[in-house]
Amino acid sequence: MAGEGGVGKTSIIHRYLFEDSTTPVMTVGSEFAYQEMELNNQKVGLSIWDFGGEERFRELMPIFCLGAHGAIVVFDLSRFSTFLQLEFWMDVIRGSTNGIPIVLVGAKADLEGGPSDEEIRRFCEINGIRAYMPVSARTGENVTELFEFLAKKMLQATDEGRLKPAYSLR
Repeated sequence: MAGEGGVGKTSIIHRYLFEDSTTPVMTVGSEFAYQEMELNNQKVGLSIWDFGGEERFRELMPIFCLGAHGAIVVFDLSRFSTFLQLEFWMDVIRGSTNGIPIVLVGAKADLEGGPSDEEIRRFCEINGIRAYMPVSARTGENVTELFEFLAKKMLQATDEGRLKPAYSLR
């Protein structure tokens, strides 16, 4: 998960893993979580990397992106400035990965004040993003659906030979 600091990345992960809407503290550097789910009658393990969005942590991100099979790029629907920074995050992900599925997420869908639907659509079109999802960690809107959707896209890319399978040593 990538995006500016304070957009809600950690809150979305926390809501997904623990079904809890309390606001966690801001991520320093990066954090890691693992979650298993069942998709298409097979067990899928998600290794979820949460990157701190502050400027001082950005130089580490390309290293952590190596080997990624999917990305969630997050902006805050109530802070237009975070939408304007998406190009940076897309450049980092694209420069460190090879054609992985990317989902654009508008976090804090329960709030207002961000870009218009047309601006979001245009950004997705320009950047070749085929999936956009508004999400709210507070209400739980689309949180589980987000991770299931990305997992399905990653499995599909693996089945089509666009990604190499990642195997756990567990």
